[in-house]
Amino acid sequence: MHFVFLTMEATNNSALKAAAGELNRKFHTGLEVSIFSLGLHNSKKLWETLETALPNADMVFGSMLFSEEIVRPLEKLLEPLACPVCMITSNPALITQTRLGRFSLRKPKMEEPKESNIFKQWASKLMPKHSHGESQRQLNLVRNVSKFMKHIPGRARDIHTFIAAHQFWLNGSQENMERFLCLLVDRYIPGWKGKLPQEDPLFYPDAAICHPEAPEPFFSPAKFHEWEVQNKSMLESGLVVILAMRSTVLSKNMAHLDYLVDSFSSKGIRSCIAYSGGLDFRPVLERFFNAEVPGALKPSLLINATGFSLVGGPAENKAPEAIVVLKKLDIPCLNLVPLSFQPIEQWQDSNLGLTPLQTALSVAVTELDGSIEPQVYAGTETGSERTIPLVEEVKIISGRVQRFLRLQNTPPSNKKIAIVLFNFPPNLGNAGTAAYLNVFESLHRLLSEMKAAGYHVDLPETTEELKDRLLEGNRLIFGTDGNVDAHLSVEEYRKLFPAYEGIEPFWGDAPGEILNDRNRFHVLGCTLGNIFIGQQPSFGYERDPMRLLMAKDAAPNHAFAAFYTWIEQCFNADAVLHFGTHGALEFMPGKQVGLSSLCWPKKLIGTLPNFYCYCVNNPSEGAIAKRRGFATLVSYLSPPLEHAGLYKGLRKLKELIAGYRSNPADELLDEIRELAISLELDSDQSNPYAEEYITKLNSELYLIEERMIPLGLHIMGEAASPESVSDHLALLAAHSRPELDGKSLPELICHHLHYNYQQLLDQSGTNHDAQQRWLQVSAISREAVKRFTGHFNHEQSPNLSMTRILEGSLAVRISEADTYLHREVGTKPAELHHFWHFLNIVLINLAENHELKAVLHALEGKYTPPSPGNDLVRNPEIVPTGRNIHSLDPYTIPSTFAQQAGKRSAEELLLQYQKESGDLPESIALILWGTDNLKSDGEGVAQALALMGAKAKTDELGKIGNVELIPLAELGRPRMDVVMTISGIFRDLLSVQVRLLDKAARMAAAADEPEEMNFIRKHVQKEMLERNCTFEEASNRVYSNAPGSYGANVNHLVESSTWEEDNQLAEAFVSRKSFAVTSGGQWQECPDALRSALQHVTLTFQNIDSYEIGISDIDHYYEYLGGVSKTVEHLSKVKPKIMVGDIDGVGTKQRICSLEKMVSLEARTKLLNPKWYEAMLEHGYEGVREIESHLSNTYGWSATASAVKKWTYDQFNETFLQDKAMLERLAELNPHATMSMTRRLLEAHSRGFWDAEESTIEELQELYADLEARIEGVHH
Repeated sequence: MHFVFLTMEATNNSALKAAAGELNRKFHTGLEVSIFSLGLHNSKKLWETLETALPNADMVFGSMLFSEEIVRPLEKLLEPLACPVCMITSNPALITQTRLGRFSLRKPKMEEPKESNIFKQWASKLMPKHSHGESQRQLNLVRNVSKFMKHIPGRARDIHTFIAAHQFWLNGSQENMERFLCLLVDRYIPGWKGKLPQEDPLFYPDAAICHPEAPEPFFSPAKFHEWEVQNKSMLESGLVVILAMRSTVLSKNMAHLDYLVDSFSSKGIRSCIAYSGGLDFRPVLERFFNAEVPGALKPSLLINATGFSLVGGPAENKAPEAIVVLKKLDIPCLNLVPLSFQPIEQWQDSNLGLTPLQTALSVAVTELDGSIEPQVYAGTETGSERTIPLVEEVKIISGRVQRFLRLQNTPPSNKKIAIVLFNFPPNLGNAGTAAYLNVFESLHRLLSEMKAAGYHVDLPETTEELKDRLLEGNRLIFGTDGNVDAHLSVEEYRKLFPAYEGIEPFWGDAPGEILNDRNRFHVLGCTLGNIFIGQQPSFGYERDPMRLLMAKDAAPNHAFAAFYTWIEQCFNADAVLHFGTHGALEFMPGKQVGLSSLCWPKKLIGTLPNFYCYCVNNPSEGAIAKRRGFATLVSYLSPPLEHAGLYKGLRKLKELIAGYRSNPADELLDEIRELAISLELDSDQSNPYAEEYITKLNSELYLIEERMIPLGLHIMGEAASPESVSDHLALLAAHSRPELDGKSLPELICHHLHYNYQQLLDQSGTNHDAQQRWLQVSAISREAVKRFTGHFNHEQSPNLSMTRILEGSLAVRISEADTYLHREVGTKPAELHHFWHFLNIVLINLAENHELKAVLHALEGKYTPPSPGNDLVRNPEIVPTGRNIHSLDPYTIPSTFAQQAGKRSAEELLLQYQKESGDLPESIALILWGTDNLKSDGEGVAQALALMGAKAKTDELGKIGNVELIPLAELGRPRMDVVMTISGIFRDLLSVQVRLLDKAARMAAAADEPEEMNFIRKHVQKEMLERNCTFEEASNRVYSNAPGSYGANVNHLVESSTWEEDNQLAEAFVSRKSFAVTSGGQWQECPDALRSALQHVTLTFQNIDSYEIGISDIDHYYEYLGGVSKTVEHLSKVKPKIMVGDIDGVGTKQRICSLEKMVSLEARTKLLNPKWYEAMLEHGYEGVREIESHLSNTYGWSATASAVKKWTYDQFNETFLQDKAMLERLAELNPHATMSMTRRLLEAHSRGFWDAEESTIEELQELYADLEARIEGVHH
């Protein structure tokens, strides 16, 4: 007889094998048990073996099978089998394959008239439901119903088998496995009835704790404590609780867990193993570690060693329930990952690290609980079912646990903290680089809070003094970009950091060329008591970016390694705090996720607890810091958004148009046209129809005036006043809200005014009446929100918190807003009740800023609760900040809403291109980032699928894990060929979506459809013929970096001015982004395939990330969209159309726009807008740096796409460098950044991007020399 067991991972396998052996020894059954761990060994060879084994099986059993790539093929294999099949705790599609004797879940109805209704009811209940929570529902259902069924013949007994299977398997000891096999043989193998003992399952407690040295588990805290005292196991350090699956304990597959305990004990750390039955660990935590229970144990650290979330297991996630428990415990929860889906050897050899499936289940989903530090610690070797510890990884883990406990136990006065600042691109004008954060002011406030909390801090009196301590000091003596606070000799470095040998093949012998005097390394920073503030050394590639492009075994430079070595082993820090978004540590080479001790980020961070102040609007790069840098994030808010407004000539033009509206006159129209021409506005001056011309011009002004821009920089711990966030909240109200039954506030206002909301949006740019009505609706909406937010003077009530003030005034503010709306549009008083209460919660969360307190809480070694990462408009749940940002459950992306939005935006893109070009684009180069897809729940993914004529599919549990092609008849247009360049971060975080996109492209390429209706197939067939390549290679459409590598590096070439010809930018892009994902999920270098695919491209496109980060705010936009556009131009000799999806666009017609229009809009609303740059200049040194950065990023669009018009450079020069008063302000605040601005304009001219007057260039050259002299101390 032959039984086949199918599992996702190997928990019960060793016990099952031993039980089968024992059964054969005792009863000579001749039973052969084949176990297929489909998650662990999911290969083509395994499926071929399984396909052969299943038809010859006498019984098939399966458990915990959820992954889509396993479920669908398995469903097909099980369908024709004649033998009994029992599938439990799996995807409902597999559970419904169950057929045991007369009981079958394949039939929708039970036809057994002789049986009582009660059995029909139970059979019906056991039918799996297609919903979340199904696995737990089934477990709860089977707990108490088997005893009375086993004695009843017929189908009831077969139902009993199904129920008992759950009980045997989930109480998976060897004895239960033996009893289970006896049951199956007795009931379903002919000739064995009554020949084997039939015994009930042994039930084990749902919650217990154990210890390798204890003879048996403990079922109460008192018993464990008593044992510790008797055995003198009360070690000095706090108690570390290791969570394990009960099945792991019962199957005696404990070597890895025992080794963890032993490793902790060797460092004097108390620990125990706590286990729970089922998929919920709350019972064991509540029973043994709840402080409210008398005699409860007090844990210091929690380790989730299961590889699954705390509540829900692999089937689902119930993070809110887990967070409640973890908040109560208020201790860190470390996530230790056993290799459940690959053998140890495969993980060690892999550049990916964890498989996509395990990354999703064991990392992404557990982060939703607030778990930190995903580290691999155990696995199985090929051919073995026993889990063993990874000795080197456990050694690092025990060191990190020891440091966490030290952090908890050290009083603040003795704690040593290293705070790391960033400087990129490295020069003295960029120290303290961080996204939208005033680093030095925030840092000074943090140091003040630390001092008040008892830390030993020699606090400088002012922020300016702190900045000088860091940036000036002895820098001139050493020729560095800041004060040198300490040195580390090369000899000591080699002794303390043996891994330096791995750096030398790339950077040469230590010390290299960066931050040293040949004998010792310079550590930049300053020490203030027990607080060290340092500047992270540069990547080292800035001087020679081309070098990195060719590197296959890149490594950090010696200075970078020496910096972290000094912090950990010389300064002897208790923790490191990385300050602001973001640094380079987490982007160092190594596996994508599930790093080993050989990966550079892990070598560099060592055993240091790592905390990271991170902007809440960047969940994707934040996830890299968590997964590769082992950081606990503490989020900070981005600056509030306000309308850009109009200024100078733009304001005058609006006034002239208003005058023309009230009294049309040809002379006035001529003046309007002349001013519009001088302002370089895009309106068609040849348009003879005055009304149409004026309407379009007014629409252009409206886009500028109403565009939302972030003002200034955020200061950590500084709460926004209600009135300062009024525009931001009005923008939030302008989006559909569940509190308004899915409407936005403007939509509700339109409803009451009897306006067609969608029609207004669509026509506001071309129709005067629609434009005026839309302006009316927008004004009413903003005014209502403004009246609700109110005006408060906190100084008049200094003893009351803003929360108390806002709660106390809520009724009055609601009344004022409701009265206004009732008067203006006729709303009913209670109509907006829920909405106002929602808005008040957001207001309170903005007004009470606890970011600095959250940093201190984290530095105490406490739990930092999780938080979504996004902008406030898309997800108001990002506030309050001061929490640990997470990404999303990958099996929820793209969401239903995102799929609708993605489909809509795909059609808009094609419509806009067709309108401008007269035809559809056969091939589109699409940029996909992790950030925008996490924020939009996967709209970009849905858009890519829609362009290819495909859509995502959900499984029976509501998880997204597959795609399907939309029939051409339904699609109504050809399938576009989409060449997708994804960021390294997208590759790491959204591996499930990578598979979906790749599968959709290959399905489309293989579809038997006319080439004129399927451009992917057309181009793939052509490429196979021309290049004589395989279908697999020709159909590659998803490209990224090599695993563990990030970025296209086009930006580094542009920023460092180290490129000469356009082809260098194109080749840089291809060199870095030519790794295609194969149908097997691996990344393979295919530069020729990428070049071939891009040759067909006529349109390049990217969605804008958010309201807060525009196309010229960061260099990554031109690095990616500019990089691919330049590559297409180089390969095809024709510049493609370049378009962007504008998140701030009004109406469907303005969602898609040209790159040139967007770059101009960014320049008008930010770079050249006094409202924007004056808000920046309020932040002094850092504000000047932000202006320079914006100019450099704008210049990047010249270099990669020729998208910057002459007037942009002209007006920048006039505004900042020709205005003597402004120039003096800039030079006084940040001379290095001012010099960089001057240099960038000169470069723009020398490369032909700016056709400036010769006299202008001469003035700039003189200015550059003057600034250089001032910096060198010559200027007096």
